[in-house]
Amino acid sequence: MNRAAAAALLLALCAVPAAALTPGGGAAASDCLVEFGTTPANYPPSHPREIRCTDNDPACDTDPTVGRCAVPVSVCLNVTDANLPACTPADLDLFTIKNPQPDTNPKHDFGFQTLQDQVNQLFLPISAAQHDHCTSDDVTPVAIGVAMKLSLKTQTFKHTSKTLVATMTGTRGTSAVRDADRLKISCYPGTNGPCTGVTGTFDQIQKQIFSPRCAVPTCHAAAQPPHDLSLQPADAYASLVNAPASTSNDGLMRVLPGDPDHSFLVLKLRGALGLGEGERMPRGGPYLDPSTMTLVTDWIAAGAPESGFVGSSSDCPH
Repeated sequence: MNRAAAAALLLALCAVPAAALTPGGGAAASDCLVEFGTTPANYPPSHPREIRCTDNDPACDTDPTVGRCAVPVSVCLNVTDANLPACTPADLDLFTIKNPQPDTNPKHDFGFQTLQDQVNQLFLPISAAQHDHCTSDDVTPVAIGVAMKLSLKTQTFKHTSKTLVATMTGTRGTSAVRDADRLKISCYPGTNGPCTGVTGTFDQIQKQIFSPRCAVPTCHAAAQPPHDLSLQPADAYASLVNAPASTSNDGLMRVLPGDPDHSFLVLKLRGALGLGEGERMPRGGPYLDPSTMTLVTDWIAAGAPESGFVGSSSDCPH
């Protein structure tokens, strides 16, 4: 075996399997600087560039919640990619993902932030002599959450997508290099529907409203100032029913059984509170449509029971 053949074999043995990675679609001369791994792109089949995940498919979804996908994603740097022969390693300095700031912004994506931090803190700066380094070699891949849109009226989910938009900067010799990448991640409905596993009206409210839209890191994922309200499944009922609203100027209960019009939760969802009592919820919208509001008000009007179905507003079989 000649020297060139031996070098080619060694390179093949040491290289990251680029077929399992997804370039972000930048220029051919820089697209290997950052590639995405763990969950391979699968669409379109002829030239995969998008991750399409079916809800609760164990091959791509790590979140058992119906209606929400959590897709593991890792980042690989200076990839040895036979499909990109014009791209050679570079000295890499800074990796950024487009993400609204600060982290209290309702559109801030904590998965994107964690992925960006992993790359910058684990690897950068990295030299051109270092290649095929992946975040998954050192830490658990970040699960990027995608919650599907839900129609309570039809009790159906609609596929939803988010796009990771990233930029890597560095130098190759004396020239600046920049790899601009995009990775679309989509969550599609599976065999289970919105009513799968729903046991009562409050359980429906929890699974279809609170968990996907309110118990998020930028809002009510934990009892923290200024609202001190957790809407996680284990906390929500006790935190709402006959519990004083910490931000109410009028001493309102968050949920006053039998009286939706004097329940802080309903007024908050309607945007009917005065100054100093916080913005309308869900924070940043979209706000609840009439049928969804009726589900909440019917439950409160019936005495806000923790179990069982009430009224006729629930479209889940009971």
